[in-house]
Amino acid sequence: MTAPPPPPAASEGVRPGIGPLSAELLIVCLDPEEATSTLGSFLKANQIVFDAANAGPDSIIGRITTVMQPLSPQPLALPSELETCSTALCKELQNMHRLKLVLTLGISAHIAVLGACGIPLSRLDFRPGEITHLPDGLLLADGCHFPTKPFPSDMLAQRRSALTELSPKIRAALRPTT
Repeated sequence: MTAPPPPPAASEGVRPGIGPLSAELLIVCLDPEEATSTLGSFLKANQIVFDAANAGPDSIIGRITTVMQPLSPQPLALPSELETCSTALCKELQNMHRLKLVLTLGISAHIAVLGACGIPLSRLDFRPGEITHLPDGLLLADGCHFPTKPFPSDMLAQRRSALTELSPKIRAALRPTT
């Protein structure tokens, strides 16, 4: 798999990310650059590309974006910070006219996407491995975050396994057989 293109320079109203705003799949995570290497086998197995010029007939055009804007140095994001992130993510979602499915990697991404879509947190729990239809028709798939810091290998293996099991569901949602 070729490496994704570097993130474009941020222009007004567009958050930095990897892949075009014309993508049909948006992956929301803590670190887009780290996610591309961590998710390499997932991206390849699902034929997810970040450049339409590299797309084949069965390819899924994807985009990876960050859930977070610059945050305070605290271990957990403050509610006000998550609200700011949701507002910025809402603008990005509104500019993605071909978007069909959002894959969240971690609870912070899930919370930010719900906030961006105007859905109260009490309405939809974080459910790793599941795809949920949102009221506006957008699909939300929850996956676990892959930390970059040392992490127990058994837990990392469980998270990779859960994403592997979610993979065919995402593919089927985006490329239903007729």
